[in-house]
Amino acid sequence: MLLMDIITWEPKDSLKVAKFYANYEYPKGIKVIDEWTDLTGYRTFIIYETDDEKTYASSVFPFIGLCRFETFPVMRLDKFMQLAEKLAEKAGGKGPGAGQGEGGEVSEELIQQIENLEKRIERLEHHSFVQQEDVT
Repeated sequence: MLLMDIITWEPKDSLKVAKFYANYEYPKGIKVIDEWTDLTGYRTFIIYETDDEKTYASSVFPFIGLCRFETFPVMRLDKFMQLAEKLAEKAGGKGPGAGQGEGGEVSEELIQQIENLEKRIERLEHHSFVQQEDVT
């Protein structure tokens, strides 16, 4: 499974993080695809592969208390689009883009939903304006 970590830390801990990371070795079972650093500070991005949650846990455990991890499963966009098409076919076209006909035409039902939303927004904006007028 491909994962992306966004790792952040407090500015005061930058030296600790740098020293710790300089000597850190990823556990067996973690294949790092790429790493980036945020040039504005205190954040790193890592994309890597792992097969199980135990390997993932062993990779982040040494940093607990020093850094904050946000971890997301990720997939290359082209692979995701292929998967989405297959899933939509299985669901009878009820997936992403299901509101479009052949050639990307928008269905009448979708147009009606958009028009209804526009009307609701106009009513909300009018109501908001009326309330503001009453207050002043």
